[in-house]
Amino acid sequence: MQDHELIPGVMLGALGGSERLMIGALRLIAAGRGRCPVLTNAFESQLGSQGMAGARGATILAHALSSESQRKLTLGWLCVRGVTWDEAAILAMLEAAQRTDSAGIARWLSRLGIGQPSPVLQRGIAWSAAAFSVAGKPFDRDVGDLTRASTSATAHIREQIETQFGERGI
Repeated sequence: MQDHELIPGVMLGALGGSERLMIGALRLIAAGRGRCPVLTNAFESQLGSQGMAGARGATILAHALSSESQRKLTLGWLCVRGVTWDEAAILAMLEAAQRTDSAGIARWLSRLGIGQPSPVLQRGIAWSAAAFSVAGKPFDRDVGDLTRASTSATAHIREQIETQFGERGI
């Protein structure tokens, strides 16, 4: 992971509990620690009766996103306090799913390099979004604005590239 893959000035600790839990879970699963009982306990602690569904949804989501994306997604390492562009896009996609905003989901999936999501990915998105919503811990609507951060020259370049890809429908 390179510095340009982090959103400048956005720290994980500044996000809400739901966002921190999901990013932490995705990072653990990507690191091969998805079966850690502490992860399941964290979901149950945060989401109560929806904890198991949330943990399963996160596991499905992590595996499906990495296998279906046309590019290598960037998640932070476990010890990284910053948030990556891809992590913010995943959170924004889940927030759009909670609002049943199919156009928003499609837009965020395309930013993650996914054109048409498989039924497995759709299930992972639905379970993850619903578990947090039903538990009364929805994702913050403003999380999508994180990807518009442009406090450095590198971020500005990243924003220009993403804008060009978006205009071409890539």
